[in-house]
Amino acid sequence: MMKVCYTPLIPFFKRQRAKFVLIFVVTVLVSGVTALEPLPLKLLVDHALGNSDAPSFLLKAFAVLNLRPTPAVLILAAAAASLGLFLLNSAVEAYLSWAWMSAGQRMVYDLSAALFHKLQRLSFSFHVRQPVGDSLGRLMQDSWSIYSLASGVISPVQALLTIATIGVIAHRLHPELAALCLMAAPALAVTSFIFGGKIKRRAQARREAESRLMSFVHQTLEAIPLVQAFGTETRNRQHFHTIAGDAVNLAQKGAVLSGTYRLMTGALITAGGALVLYVGGAKVLSGEMTLGTLLVFLSYMTTLQSTSDLLLRTYGDLKPVQASIDRVLDILNSKDGVRDTPKAHRLREQSRGHISIENVSFGYESHQPVLTDVTLTIMPGEKVAFAGPSGAGKTTLVSLIPRFFDPCRGRITLDGTDVREIEIASLREQVSLVLQEPFLLPLTIADNIAFGRPDATRAQIEAAAEAANAHKFIHRLPNRYDTVLADRGATLSGGERQRLSIARALLKDAPILILDEPTSALDAATEAEVLEAIERLMVGRTTLIVAHRLSTAMKADRIVVLDFGRIIEAGTHKELLAARGLYHGLYSLQLHGFELEVPA
Repeated sequence: MMKVCYTPLIPFFKRQRAKFVLIFVVTVLVSGVTALEPLPLKLLVDHALGNSDAPSFLLKAFAVLNLRPTPAVLILAAAAASLGLFLLNSAVEAYLSWAWMSAGQRMVYDLSAALFHKLQRLSFSFHVRQPVGDSLGRLMQDSWSIYSLASGVISPVQALLTIATIGVIAHRLHPELAALCLMAAPALAVTSFIFGGKIKRRAQARREAESRLMSFVHQTLEAIPLVQAFGTETRNRQHFHTIAGDAVNLAQKGAVLSGTYRLMTGALITAGGALVLYVGGAKVLSGEMTLGTLLVFLSYMTTLQSTSDLLLRTYGDLKPVQASIDRVLDILNSKDGVRDTPKAHRLREQSRGHISIENVSFGYESHQPVLTDVTLTIMPGEKVAFAGPSGAGKTTLVSLIPRFFDPCRGRITLDGTDVREIEIASLREQVSLVLQEPFLLPLTIADNIAFGRPDATRAQIEAAAEAANAHKFIHRLPNRYDTVLADRGATLSGGERQRLSIARALLKDAPILILDEPTSALDAATEAEVLEAIERLMVGRTTLIVAHRLSTAMKADRIVVLDFGRIIEAGTHKELLAARGLYHGLYSLQLHGFELEVPA
């Protein structure tokens, strides 16, 4: 198994180091107070109610206060000490709770923000392989593991300090009985070692099953129209029960394992307590030890039992936490194939839009090439359409230009510079996209249009909407440009959503435009309005058109035909029809269903 690097978590702890220092100091205070709490009982039983003289330090304190150490005064002193220690312990525990809430939740939010930022920056290749539901599970659930991890580091420290403090005081009271109190520790350590790895593996398997369930729910809810149209609700419910059943079974097995672990540790601690009670009782009867000392030891045994249980429970709980931490670190430690190189630089001026694709090959998997040895030059301002059957590599090829993917071999240059030598953010500033799916966000219409240029004025936003033929329908909405869209713009028609994406591209005003068949899902009347807006958008820009419907390719300066990841034809619409190659066949089949006469 690959070793996980935990160093990416260190900065999240460093940001809260001031609170952690205070937490540690207060933790030491809590340990001391916990160890002192039973001592007023010894004062009461041995000195106030018994015949033993009060401790010398207490007699000196009484002398300063001009008090006689009578039984009544000793009883009052024991009660006051008990109350004072309780109030002090309650106060520091309350502070610890507040400090943990403050520091822990801030770490969770910081880690979630880092995960969100990383997920946004990871390339398409990562997101193609990674289900959205699984990424959401890591972001929303597994990120809380850092809170548990921090608690799992400090809680054992508090438990060990408490055990050590009690051990010191108990040793001063009776060394032999103190040794009996602590003799269960080695057996508890062995038990933890045996069960720890198994608990972690169970927890990891359970989290993976829960992520599969979340992914399935997410994908199903995104495809609700398809689910209802094909009537798959019952089948989906059965599949949900199957996946949920796996998660429940793993959770049950994990609960049995954790329960067995706690049963064994509890039995060891209880056996130690019974032994102390037996030996201590015998020593009280023989006069070797006072009854008050035995009562203090019994109180210590109760504290040691709860403290040891906390220590071991924390250890057991940390194993599932480690599984979640590993899932978080899978994201933070992931090395993205598409990233800025050390030589990358920002473009100092806007690109001319001169694109050169040189002997490029690419595959999502190394053994399955999607593009093979593609070479093509696109001149500034040229409109090039990419045609071919489904799966020919059209969308993949244009996705290489803004570096959504990097080629396995060959290179792509922009104005003579390898795109891998340009900072990714700077490169993508040169590219506008209008896709088949507009991808609108649940923001206002104005914010969606200005998504690529957030500093745009309202006048610039409205001008872009006007040029995209969107201004009229926006003004029919209740809040016009301040109307908040539903998820994915579901309350708008397909044509309205597409016109907003065109307005977004117009406002960005990039020199390179990629159109991935933005009209394929529209009716003829709506398509005409969208095409009119696209004509305005293409003016003065290097335009790459992925043409699923060949009607959008006809007006291009050049049409490049791909098949099985290779360029097999290139030319104008008339030239390709005259050549009677693949383009001629596709055009004939798609538009007419019969062979065309070659145009004169």
